Amino acid sequence: MEMEYAHSLTTFTLLIAALGVLSLSVPLLLFNNHNSPAHLPLVVFLICSGIANGLPAFIEFYPTLELYGLAIWLPCYLLMPASLWLYTKAVTSPTPWYLRQQTRWHLIPAGLALLASVLLATLPKETLEQIFNSDAAPPAGWPQLVVIGAFALMVLWLFLSGVYVVRILITLIRYRASLKNLFANNEKRELHWLSWAVAVLAGTWVLSMFFSIPLLSNQSLPLPIDLMAVMHFVLLWSLSLFGLHQKPGFEGRYLVPTESHPETNGNNSISEKYQKSGLQEQQLERIAEKVEHAMGGQKLYLDSTLSLQKLALEIQVSPNYLSQTLNETLDKSFYDYVNGWRIQHAIPEVLQAQKTVLDIAMDVGFNARSSFYKAFKSETGHTPSEYRKRNTSNTH
Repeated sequence: MEMEYAHSLTTFTLLIAALGVLSLSVPLLLFNNHNSPAHLPLVVFLICSGIANGLPAFIEFYPTLELYGLAIWLPCYLLMPASLWLYTKAVTSPTPWYLRQQTRWHLIPAGLALLASVLLATLPKETLEQIFNSDAAPPAGWPQLVVIGAFALMVLWLFLSGVYVVRILITLIRYRASLKNLFANNEKRELHWLSWAVAVLAGTWVLSMFFSIPLLSNQSLPLPIDLMAVMHFVLLWSLSLFGLHQKPGFEGRYLVPTESHPETNGNNSISEKYQKSGLQEQQLERIAEKVEHAMGGQKLYLDSTLSLQKLALEIQVSPNYLSQTLNETLDKSFYDYVNGWRIQHAIPEVLQAQKTVLDIAMDVGFNARSSFYKAFKSETGHTPSEYRKRNTSNTH
C-alpha cells in the first residue's frame, strides 16, 4: 500500500510539473512569436498533450471526469500527430509557412474525434458507467455505435501516429540534406533535437496503447505508470525548451518561391534530379573550373554568409547548374565543399598556434567553434589540437 501510494505521488507530481512547464512555455510561444505562425502547430501539440496526459491529475481533483476520460482523450490524441507534422513542415519550409488549404485535411481525423467526443459526453451517466464497467452487459443501440466509433478512432490514431512519425523523420533527413546543398553555415538549424523528441514521442505513444487497453477494461497495468509520466515530462520539457529558441530553419534566408530548387525536394536521387537539365559533361567540367577558380582565387569561402545562391551569382551560372556540378562532378554537397576550403585555409593557422581556435574559426568563415571542430575532424580525421600535435611531432 505504501509503495502504491509512493508511485501515485510520483506520477501525480510529474504530471503537475509537466502542466507547470506548459503554463509557462505556451504563453511565451504565443507572445514571443506572434509574427511567426510556424510555432502555432507546436502550441496546439503542447496543449493537447498536456490535457491528454494530465488527465489523471485532473481526475484526482474531479473524480467524475473519469467517466468522460475517453471523450477528453480522443480529440487530443488525434490532433497531436497532425499538429507535430505541421510544425515540422513549418520549421523546415524553404519559404515562409502558413496553414494552406491543402494541408487542412490533416485535421479531419481530429474533427471526427471531436464529434465522437461530443456524442460520448451527451450519453447518460448510467450508460457511461455501463460502458466502462467490465462486469456490466455492453449497451445496445445508439450508445453501442458511439462506442464502436470511438474505438475505431483509437485504432486510426495508432495507425496515423506511426505514419506521421515516419514522415516527420524522413522530412527532417531531407531537410538537413537541403541545408547542406544550399548553405555552408547551418548552426542551430539542423533540428536534431526534434528527431530525438519525435523518437521519445513514439515511445510514449506505444506505451499509451499498453496503458489504455487495460485501463478501459479495468485490468491491472502492464508497465509502471511512473515510466509513462517520466517520458511525458521529458518530452514536454524538451519541446518547450527547444521550441522557444528554435526559429524556422530557413528564416533570414528564405528561397524565392518562384525559382526551382531541385535540391530542396529530396524525393529522387541526384542523377534523377538532374537528368533533364541538358548539361553535358564538358559543360559541368567548365562550371567546376569556374567554381574552383572563384574559391581559390577570390577566397569566397571566407564569407560566413556564403550560400549556393551567392556563389552562383558570383560565377554567373544557374543555382541548379551549380548544384548539379557540385553533386555530380565534384561529388560534394555545397556545405562539404565550402567547409573543405575553409579547413584547408585554417590548417596553417592551426599549426602556427598563434590564435585561439575560435579566432581561427571566425577568420575562415565559420560562425561557431563547434561547427569548426566538426568540419575539421571530418576533413582531417583529427581535432585541431590532435592535428597540431601529430604534425608538430612529425617535424622533429
